[in-house]
Amino acid sequence: MIHLPIVEAHAAPADEKPRQRFWRSLAHLRNDPAFQQIARHEFMPGAADPPGGASRRQFLQLMGASIAMAGLSACRRPVQRIMPYTRKPEEIIEGIPLFYATAMPLRGVLSGLLAQSHEGRPTKVEGNPDHPVSRGATGVFEQASVLNLYDPDRSRSVLRDGAASTWAAFVDFCRQLAIDAAGKRLVVLSEETSSPTAAALRQQLAGRFPQLRWITYRAEGDDPVRLGLQRAFGSPYRPVYHFAQAQVIVSLDADFLGPTAHNFVHATRAFADGRRLSTPQDAMSRLYVVESTYSITGGMADNRLRLRSSEVPALAAALAAKLGLGDAQGAGARFADHPFVAAMAADLQAAGSRGVVLAGETQPPEIHALCAALNDALGSAGVTYLDTGEPPARPQADELADLVRDMNEGNVDALLLLGVNPVYDAPAALDFGAAMKRVGETVHLGLWVDETARAARWHLPRAHYLEAWGDGRSYDGTRSVIQPLIAPLYEEARSEIEVLGALATGLDQAGYDLVRAQWRGQIPEPFEQGWRKVLHDGFLPGTAYATAAAALQPVAPGPLPTPAADELEIVFRLDPTLLDGTFANNAWCQELPDPTTKIVWDNVALMSPQTAERLGLSIEYDAGKYYVDLIEVTLGERSVVLPVWTLPGHADDSISVTLGYGREITSNRPHRKSPFWDKDEDTDVYGRGALANGVGQNVSVLRPTASTRVALGASVRKTGETYLVVTTQEHGTLDVEARPLVRMATYDEYRQDPAFVQQREEPTPREPFEDYPALWENSHPAGTAAMKDNPYFRNQWGMVIDLNACTGCNACIVACNSENNVSVVGKQHVGTGREMLWLRLDRYFISHGDDEALPENPQMVLQPVPCQHCENAPCEAVCPVAATVHSPDGTNQMIYNRCIGTRYCSNNCP
Repeated sequence: MIHLPIVEAHAAPADEKPRQRFWRSLAHLRNDPAFQQIARHEFMPGAADPPGGASRRQFLQLMGASIAMAGLSACRRPVQRIMPYTRKPEEIIEGIPLFYATAMPLRGVLSGLLAQSHEGRPTKVEGNPDHPVSRGATGVFEQASVLNLYDPDRSRSVLRDGAASTWAAFVDFCRQLAIDAAGKRLVVLSEETSSPTAAALRQQLAGRFPQLRWITYRAEGDDPVRLGLQRAFGSPYRPVYHFAQAQVIVSLDADFLGPTAHNFVHATRAFADGRRLSTPQDAMSRLYVVESTYSITGGMADNRLRLRSSEVPALAAALAAKLGLGDAQGAGARFADHPFVAAMAADLQAAGSRGVVLAGETQPPEIHALCAALNDALGSAGVTYLDTGEPPARPQADELADLVRDMNEGNVDALLLLGVNPVYDAPAALDFGAAMKRVGETVHLGLWVDETARAARWHLPRAHYLEAWGDGRSYDGTRSVIQPLIAPLYEEARSEIEVLGALATGLDQAGYDLVRAQWRGQIPEPFEQGWRKVLHDGFLPGTAYATAAAALQPVAPGPLPTPAADELEIVFRLDPTLLDGTFANNAWCQELPDPTTKIVWDNVALMSPQTAERLGLSIEYDAGKYYVDLIEVTLGERSVVLPVWTLPGHADDSISVTLGYGREITSNRPHRKSPFWDKDEDTDVYGRGALANGVGQNVSVLRPTASTRVALGASVRKTGETYLVVTTQEHGTLDVEARPLVRMATYDEYRQDPAFVQQREEPTPREPFEDYPALWENSHPAGTAAMKDNPYFRNQWGMVIDLNACTGCNACIVACNSENNVSVVGKQHVGTGREMLWLRLDRYFISHGDDEALPENPQMVLQPVPCQHCENAPCEAVCPVAATVHSPDGTNQMIYNRCIGTRYCSNNCP
């Protein structure tokens, strides 16, 4: 792995270079005896014990969606023909998948996909290689979305005041609502959408209901990027960062490589293109990151500064002053002489147009406007701005406050909630659920009967994107059609455009007809031929947004927060595995280790070890398990109880929390006593209905009404109780082996010695491995000459991963789960090392020398560990149908047509 040198580090003579130490946890760093005991054994404590404590209910709950995906026989194809195939087969053959071009809406934009279908069942998605944004790639949430389709807890029927109703009854309600429509005060609270069809129906709805009010709702709060660029340019432009063209990148609390980023796929690909090295003469970009918690982007940083998110605006002002924008004695005076600011400014000035500065969603709009001014001053080619044509936006906090006031005052006649859940994730001070009760008619459309669905008079089951027609635009504006693979699994399910169509016209119109009607004005004649080509390709070329050409307006940072030295801040972030809770009932996502903490099945109050020590908080380590203090975090008049967790490199006096946990979803699973359930089902943590129920805590109750992502003035109190947190950070420990865990060098060292990776270190005395060659040598261990003549052992296969480009986003892990239908086991069994993931990402921190003291800001590296193609693979020996076999050229193969899904292979994989 090749990294640029850290700014603060000084090069030492070759004979004085300190030894690098890679460690996973504080127990590892300090050589805790309990950790050493784990490291010397193949399995975690308890992993080899006979299984126990898992009930039938646990199994069915954890694996419900996977079982449905593997064997659901009620799938029905849509009435309309979905043609042509993206990869047209000569004939349909059982076991041979078909592929359809479609798209997935996520955070208001579409991801271009190819959806795989086996005998009419969607089974897997991949990026559309022809799509200008996707280009064959996907993220965590696209890969996990297939499991949401088969979620047995999905809403199945229309509800009216909690009782069963029908879609026909709702259409009748729409006709009744239109009576005296001119006097009806209708409010639509919708998730972010880029659908042209929805936009057209919105205009029709406004024509029918002149007093219509449309509010776009985001669970995480305001969109500071849009508001900031609106301040900078006068219009809400959309930034596109071309990191491949940048020589110096400065990230101000922006996790642009994280899976929650709006343009994650494009940003990750562009950044990776700027880091790949084919020869020692190639150049690579330099990344500066300022952030409060360790993120994926921070892990890739060459130079990283830990800093409270509330202090980042002042640092940004100081950087602007260094570059000639603003007064050095003004808002950024505190950081005017900071060496990190000086280094960033010097590198940006040297890079000129090849420098780029960006801010994250935790930062206020003023800082995004300031970043736009900095890029303009640099003449940066690393960023362009797109003109989306959208009108100026108001802060969401203002719109929500006005809506709640109007609802409480009886000034709203009907409220339509499209794919949103404000009763769960709106700031608690608004008391959105109580305000809803004062509205005469409330309609909720969603995939689950969730917190808002139970508070609404009407609930409509929402169709999944793989079973409903729709459309939208990608991040760059490219228009795409959302093409379903099957008809809705539940006949009452409808898409948002079908609900809008019923309200706008009073007619029951199919989504297929609504989309085609809108696209008739977009596709040149002959329409049918163009329509079929769009379905085949998955998008309409030449429809991207135009590049904005507006002049920058004067930008001043304005008043900036000035937190006290020891004042605690809370930073609210989208969760890298559950997003805003959309994937909370998805077992793959719940069991997906957090990219940095490696925690599963929980959210925590994340802070630095130094802050935890100052607050008197403790984490007890015992045989691979962590028992942590439960703390009450208070902000204003509201509190939430969370387990504490410490992360090296986290900013002091800062607490990071993630949204999406603590859900209450009404389940379709049986709740009555049954002889088939274990007698202790009532105490079973997985026996509480839906999978997401009882997992983690809802931290949205702490959010201030201003919808900001950073809040000052928090306090922490120990409850006196402890809690078991399960993390995989120490699973698969290799420290007892002699080979180095990660091989890395600075950029200059690589240029001087491109073959540095082949230099072998001396084996440790306790485990001599002198007889074994390096893994990259094409040879065999000494004493195995007979193996050389065996054709099955002539080749050594392995997956090649460019560690300069790999960011550790976790998409590969979920893709592996989806491709192989890998089993999840739940929190308890993950805690004993029984997780069945076929691929993992080991995270290491780096120290220099033998000092066991905790570095304040250690560097982080990732080591992917995929299937090793074992020469004596244990998965092959246990498969009852010989689906896993060894090929003549040395690969470990799986015959999918032969596999019956016992998962013995996964259970036997070391």
